[in-house]
Amino acid sequence: MPRISYVLPTRGESAIADMIRHRRKDGELTELDGVLLNAPNIAEGYNALLKAVRTCNSLPDDIKELMILRVAALNSAAYEWIQHEPLAQKAGLDASQLAIIRDVSIVPAPAEAFNKEAKTGLSRLQFAALIFTDHMTRLVKVPQNVFDALRAELENEQQMLEATATVAAYNMVSRILVALDVDDKAESDPPIPGYE
Repeated sequence: MPRISYVLPTRGESAIADMIRHRRKDGELTELDGVLLNAPNIAEGYNALLKAVRTCNSLPDDIKELMILRVAALNSAAYEWIQHEPLAQKAGLDASQLAIIRDVSIVPAPAEAFNKEAKTGLSRLQFAALIFTDHMTRLVKVPQNVFDALRAELENEQQMLEATATVAAYNMVSRILVALDVDDKAESDPPIPGYE
């Protein structure tokens, strides 16, 4: 059960809630929005940050969604996974790639991670993004070779910052979701792709 109540103002009742609705594809508030609206100023700042990270970001969509899903898997944020798996599929990630992203037992050592012969089912950019996300989420510190491997696959330093901000932002999201048991999902593991 959610640890704090949902605040879900009707349309026109809250300018901040209406701004959040505008960002949402279907124009409806989610359970996460309802939790955040307990503190309207935080909800407003959160909305601006996530808009920048999700929709004003030059990273390829598959890379953004891979990073978001990997954070969800590592932090056992089932709600985050459920919301983003369809977006990842739309971005071109297939079931076998989603299974790799979901498998948190895969902890590649940086030295072997960038072996050109590695058969992972992920592109070099996708795999570099996965390893970068692992280090940022699990350890916070990112070894130079892990940073360099991702930077080499991206177009510029703007994308490197966007990748870092994506992982950081969705670590924040997952921690809110799990700590506050949004949508009763804190005790659930993210679903395994291909299984109900």
